Amino acid sequence: MINLHDVAELPNTVVRNTFQAGARLRHARVFHPRGVQLAGRFRANSAYVPWFGPGDRAVIARQSKGVGSPGGVPDVLGLAFRVLDRDENPWDFTLATTGTSALGRFVITPSRAWSTARFGTLLPYRFADRPPVWLFAEPLDPDDLPDTASLRALDDHLDDQLIRFSIIADGIGRPPEIVGELDLRRAEPGEYRTDFFDPILNHPDDVALMPQVVNWLRESAYTGSRRGRTDDNAQPAPG
Repeated sequence: MINLHDVAELPNTVVRNTFQAGARLRHARVFHPRGVQLAGRFRANSAYVPWFGPGDRAVIARQSKGVGSPGGVPDVLGLAFRVLDRDENPWDFTLATTGTSALGRFVITPSRAWSTARFGTLLPYRFADRPPVWLFAEPLDPDDLPDTASLRALDDHLDDQLIRFSIIADGIGRPPEIVGELDLRRAEPGEYRTDFFDPILNHPDDVALMPQVVNWLRESAYTGSRRGRTDDNAQPAPG
């Protein structure tokens, strides 16, 4: 007899096993295998204080290259960060370079340089009963950032400078709204206390990515990648 639960779970199982095998073979994350570890502060705009809480919030973050291309070779660039929410619980965001048009926000896009990279969530967020919005991270000092996609150049930039982003909520048929400002520096030893960022697992109860069916598959991918990196023969790559 066919078990309907097993049939429904099949896509998740395939995705989970595929990402587990990929991480095991790569000895690192399937995507964004190497990056620069960061820490800093996030300050929410007043309209978003009900979710983030008031004042500066502690942040850990990571900037990375999606495929892991060498040197300054263009790649899908990534920004992941974890901020404490109003209840001091971890809240994870993962963004990648995307297009800027209404359709382009759904498409990951290789970028030639950190100075021109614009990061988006690909899928929209719903904050409580508000209309859904996409979140974007736009650099506040683009002219100061490296004019290359090299991780080494980004790390060198952090010797004496911050990386600052404006986090923006942009919905269809409504004007963009500033969520807050993110200030990042190189993380100190012992300050960076995570091996993963998972926006499906870590978020407030009244905030969620949409649609749910994509979240199920995405969480299977995150779970598989983590399992592959913790297999006996897998040593996580630095960064």
